[in-house]
Amino acid sequence: MFTVGRKCEGLCGPHNRPHSSVSLLFHSLPFIVTFTVVALLVLHRLFPVLCTQRNRHPYPYNSSESRHRKRIAALAFSTTLGATGVLAELILCEVSDWVDAEARRVAFRVTVSVLLLCLIVVIPANQIVTVVEATKVGTWRWRNQMLVIGGVFAAWLWVFWNVGDVLPMRRQEFSLWQSSRTLSEECLARVGVVGVSLMALLSGFGCVSTPFSAKPRHVSETDIARAQSGLEAAHDMLESKRNQLRILEKRIHDKQTTSHDGIMSKMISTIRSGLDSDSQEKTTLLHEISALETMTADLSARLNELQNIQRSQFIARTPRGRITSFLYFIFSIYCLYRIAATTFAHIPFLHRRSASSSYSQTDPITNVLALLGKHWDPHLDRAAWSRQIGFLLSGVIIAGSLTSVISTLSMLSRAAPGVVVRAMKAESSPGFALMVSQLSAVYVLAAALLLRSNLPPYMSSVITESLGAPLDTQFVERWFDGLFLGAAAVTAVGMVVVRKWKKIGEEEEWEIAGKEC
Repeated sequence: MFTVGRKCEGLCGPHNRPHSSVSLLFHSLPFIVTFTVVALLVLHRLFPVLCTQRNRHPYPYNSSESRHRKRIAALAFSTTLGATGVLAELILCEVSDWVDAEARRVAFRVTVSVLLLCLIVVIPANQIVTVVEATKVGTWRWRNQMLVIGGVFAAWLWVFWNVGDVLPMRRQEFSLWQSSRTLSEECLARVGVVGVSLMALLSGFGCVSTPFSAKPRHVSETDIARAQSGLEAAHDMLESKRNQLRILEKRIHDKQTTSHDGIMSKMISTIRSGLDSDSQEKTTLLHEISALETMTADLSARLNELQNIQRSQFIARTPRGRITSFLYFIFSIYCLYRIAATTFAHIPFLHRRSASSSYSQTDPITNVLALLGKHWDPHLDRAAWSRQIGFLLSGVIIAGSLTSVISTLSMLSRAAPGVVVRAMKAESSPGFALMVSQLSAVYVLAAALLLRSNLPPYMSSVITESLGAPLDTQFVERWFDGLFLGAAAVTAVGMVVVRKWKKIGEEEEWEIAGKEC
C-alpha cells in the first residue's frame, strides 16, 4: 500500500519548494471547511442542549456578566470541538497521504496551538470562575474575587506543569528533534497523559455503570405522582419563604426611611443593626431559601430521571426497543469481559506472560482486529496497532455507555461537594458543555500521540514534526490499565452504597416535603 518512494520522500528526498500563500490557502480549504461546519453545528445544536438545566431557581449573579461569560464559553466550546474535528481529519489524511503535505503541516501546527490554548488557559479559567462564584467568594468585592481566581488559576498551571516531572517520553529517532523539547511539546505530553488518564477513568466508569443500568428499576404511575407531589410541595414552601423575605425586606426598608432621629441615634442604630431581630430573621430566611432551592433542584432531577426511565419502559416494548435492549445487553457483556480480561492480564501466575503484560497484549478481540489490519497492510506493527485499537475501543465504551454514565453521574453527584454541584447545575452554566469539549479534545490528542508512537517513520513525518516526542507506550499501557481497574472498582463500590442511600433519601425527602406543605 505504501511504496518505497514515499518512505524515501519523507527521509532522504529533497525538500519541497515553498508554497505560495494562495496555494497553501487553497490546499487548506478542506480543513477550514471542516472547522467552520463543526464549530457552527455544535454551537447552534449541541451547546444549547448541554447547557439546558433543570434548576429553575439559579444562584443569583449579574445577568449581563452571565450572558457575557456564556458567550465566551460558547466560543471556547465551538472552537475546541471544531479544532478537534480538524485534528481527527488531519490524522486520517496523514495515514492515507491525502491533501498536500505542507498544508497538513501548517494545519497541524495551528490546530494543536488552538487546542492547547483552549485546554490549558481558556476552558480552565472559565470553569474556575464558575466554581468560585458558586461559593461565598462570589459575594466578595470584584477585586478580591479576581485575586482568588488568579491564585487558583496559578495553582492549576503549577500542578499542570509539575506533572511533567513524572512523564517518561521516548527520544526521537530523527535528528530534527535531538534538541531540547519546545514548550508546545512539553504541554502536549502533559495533555496526552491527562487524556489517557481521563479515558481510562471514564471507560472504567462506563464499564461498571452500563451493566448496572442494563435492567433499570420499574417505575409506576404511583412513583411519578409521588415525586410530583413532593416537588410541588417544595416549590410551595420555597415561594412562601420568598414572600416572607420580601415582606421582611420591605419592613426593614420602611423602618430606615421613616426614621428622623439625630446623627448619634442613627450611628447607634447602625451599630445595633447586627443584633436586630429583623436582621436575624432575614439571615435565617436566606439560609432556609438556599436549602429549599437545593432540595427543589434535587427533587426536580429525580422526577426527570423517573420520567426518563418510564419513557424507556414504553420504548422497550416496541420492536425497535427490543433490538436496542438486546444490543445494550451484548454491550454490557463486553464491558464485563473487558474488566475481567484486564484483571487477568495483570495476574502473572495465571499465564506465562511477564508481569508487564497489558490488556492490549492478551485480549483476543483486540488482537483479531490488529491481525485484520496487518492483513490489509503487511508492513503494520501488530503489537503497536493492538495498543491503538484497545485505546479506540475505550472510546467506543464511553460513547456506548453515555446514557448510563450520565444517569450514574446524576446519582453520584448527590454525594459530591455542594460547590461543584451548584456550579454544574446553575442555570445557564456551561460547565457540562465545557467538560464535554475538554474530553473530546484530550481524547483525540491522546489518540494522535499514541498513533505517533505506533506508526513507522515514513508514515508519520508531519505528525512527528507537529506533536514532537511520543510517549512511552509501556508506561501508557500500565498507567491506563491501572487507572481503568481502579475506576471500575471505586465505581462499583460507590454505586452499591449510593443506591442504598438513595432509596432511603428519596423516601425521607418526599415525606418531609409532603408534611411541611
